[in-house]
Amino acid sequence: MTERPSAPPPNRRRTLPSVPAAPSVRAASARGSKPEPVAAVPPKNERVRASTPPSHESPAPPATSVSVRPPRPSAAEGAPPATRTRRPIARHLRALQLLAGAAVVLVASTAVAWGARRYIVSSPRFAVRTVLVDGVQRRSAEQVASSGGIEVGKNIFTLDLELAGASIATDPWIEKATVTRRLPSTIHVDVVEREAQALVAIGGDLYLATRDGELFKEVAGDDPVDLPIVTGITGEQVARDRPGVVIAVRRLLDVVEDLERAGVARRYPTQELHVERDGSIVVTIGKEAISLHLGQPPYRDKVAQASRVLTELAQRKANASVIFLDNDAHPERVVVRMR
Repeated sequence: MTERPSAPPPNRRRTLPSVPAAPSVRAASARGSKPEPVAAVPPKNERVRASTPPSHESPAPPATSVSVRPPRPSAAEGAPPATRTRRPIARHLRALQLLAGAAVVLVASTAVAWGARRYIVSSPRFAVRTVLVDGVQRRSAEQVASSGGIEVGKNIFTLDLELAGASIATDPWIEKATVTRRLPSTIHVDVVEREAQALVAIGGDLYLATRDGELFKEVAGDDPVDLPIVTGITGEQVARDRPGVVIAVRRLLDVVEDLERAGVARRYPTQELHVERDGSIVVTIGKEAISLHLGQPPYRDKVAQASRVLTELAQRKANASVIFLDNDAHPERVVVRMR
């Protein structure tokens, strides 16, 4: 008796038959035949229905769905409009934040500086209590401070140092004034005074001159007058050639210095230095008013010769009135006129 094959159990899932792989092109060429066309692969996300495979074959993998993302734009194409809009806004926001921070710092610094300035210009700690003045002989410390606008009790930082020094230097006797602060409450004034070396007669007026020949002020009641006097200079010469007059006065004071160096001035102090029209000079010395005719420069050798002549006359106890030392052709020849 033959047995019937048993029927497949009910509700059993049938599997699709496996699809045979397509033969490769390389294998076909090896056999020398034309490559067979490859079966088209069904598109994704589509279900493929096939005939029910035999029960002895393995089940096929379940169908899957694949999601496809759109490609990113390349650099040449540029970012999307939304991205391009967001980036400038972010940059502007960062710039505004930086500006706001800088403004806060600036306002805070200004407030601190204003508060510090208000403190130093109003605090009694920085009020002037002491004024030190150095280098003055013709003027008192009070006169110097007053001419510079320096007042005790005034705030030390409100004083303009350069302006104060310039105001002090307007005094003819003061050549230069330097004003400095010494915190917290002292002002120091360093003064350089002019020193008068001669009187210069111009017209009917007398002027004081420095060693450099500068005429710095007209003689007043409290000015020194026991100085050598320069005569023979006219107002027209000063108006026409003031630098030339300064040089002439300086040269005359060089002669005074030569007389002191030669020892003549100890016995015969210099009284007057007169400039002739031709530029030669005559020096009057001593209480005896002896006239030394020195002629044209140079004068140093002539002064040395006058010293020797005066020494010899003193030994002879002779009184001379004029000594001529102006023979430039024969400088060794000296002519003496006795009283």
